Amino acid sequence: MNSKYERMVNKYHHKFLEKKLRELNIGRAEAPYIKMINYHNPIKMNTLISKVVFHKSHTTRAVNQMVKDGLVTKKKDPDDGRSYIISITDKGKEVAGKVHSILEDWENLINSALSEEERELLEIMREKVYFKLREHFEEDDINDRNV
Repeated sequence: MNSKYERMVNKYHHKFLEKKLRELNIGRAEAPYIKMINYHNPIKMNTLISKVVFHKSHTTRAVNQMVKDGLVTKKKDPDDGRSYIISITDKGKEVAGKVHSILEDWENLINSALSEEERELLEIMREKVYFKLREHFEEDDINDRNV
């Protein structure tokens, strides 16, 4: 699946996001987190880590940057002294809404190149690959985890 075209699509995806997110003073690294935190506000750090596809150190760096930028707050979890609860600020909610719009703009751009039938077929193929990989790695669906 690492074809020339997939690499080029990823290149354009990064280019698209870099340009749009730079206007918000947010990096590509923070974009998926701000969206997730806004959706699950507040969210435990461990839950956030389980819901994203990045390494936990990446999550920690991204959250710390967002705290520094005033987009989220990070407080000790009163039920678990080793964990944190992340909450979004008013500034973070505003940025999260704009990030959501940017990500939708990308999806709309991609979808404009495909017919409805092609989009459905692509989703079926992605699903097949996902289930095969999940089976291979003997993992549960992270969306089904009650964390």
